[in-house]
Amino acid sequence: MAAVNTTSSESEQAGQAGQAGQAGQPGQPEDAGDIPDTGQSAPSPSQRPGFSLSRALGQGRWLPVIAVAVYVTVPVLCSIIYATFPGGTFSLGAYSVLTEDASLIRAMTRTLLISLVTIVTLVAVLVPAVVAIHLWAPRLRTVLEILCTLPLVVPPIALAAGLVALLRWGAQQGRGSVPNQISQALQSSDLPLILVGTYVVLCLPFTFRSVDAGLRTIPLKAMVEGSSILGSSIWGTIWRVVLPNVRGSVLFSVFFATALCFGEFTVAATLNQQTVPVWLYTVSSTDFRASIAIAVLLNLVTWALMLIATLSASRGAAKTQEPA
Repeated sequence: MAAVNTTSSESEQAGQAGQAGQAGQPGQPEDAGDIPDTGQSAPSPSQRPGFSLSRALGQGRWLPVIAVAVYVTVPVLCSIIYATFPGGTFSLGAYSVLTEDASLIRAMTRTLLISLVTIVTLVAVLVPAVVAIHLWAPRLRTVLEILCTLPLVVPPIALAAGLVALLRWGAQQGRGSVPNQISQALQSSDLPLILVGTYVVLCLPFTFRSVDAGLRTIPLKAMVEGSSILGSSIWGTIWRVVLPNVRGSVLFSVFFATALCFGEFTVAATLNQQTVPVWLYTVSSTDFRASIAIAVLLNLVTWALMLIATLSASRGAAKTQEPA
């Protein structure tokens, strides 16, 4: 009897084990009530492995820069191809006007002279004025800043129209009169001082901000006081102490003024002055390829000057901020 009971119990255990194995076989779903609920939802895209929101934003912020670069470089590349590949073959014949056209040489010489006088006038007038404001009249800095920013508000064509009306009034005062002589002197073909004054005014907003930012990075009062104790005059201090410490800002102003003088067309054309931009407009009706070639050359030179100015200003600011 004991053996029979043992055999029956073993068969019952084997049957229970078989039922449990059949319940655990794959392909047979378990009861939904037996699945534990952890309370977690599906991961969001930002939580998935391999996705980084900061990386996506970092890559997207370069899109405007790339768009501007394409917008600027594509026309220049097309102009270079047009100027140097006439008929599909490489040629630099369009640049022969640099040595063959006497009117271009005169226009370039005149523009260089205007640029030189503009730079000297701008630095000689604005730098001492900003230094004086920082040293003795800091409350007037806002007034000077507003005055220097006004050229940004007045369109160049409006400024040119006002100058034309003023020069016409001087010419109508009669030959030999003082206004007539002043009007003729300002419009001299060798050195049109009317353009020099106009370009100085147009450069004021950017030159003031550059020089003002440079003076804010140096201990100006301590430098001036130390220089005066050693017996230097205020002009000697500006020349030998202040200018070397704001060399980057001054170089930026110099290169910006040069770029403006070689690129400004509205005022020069309205006042009938033959500068390089006006020459380009005039020669485009007879030799369009040559005008494009010289315009590309001027663009490249202007970009190079602005790049040098930016690097000089950054390097000067970095040297000024270095600890002693």
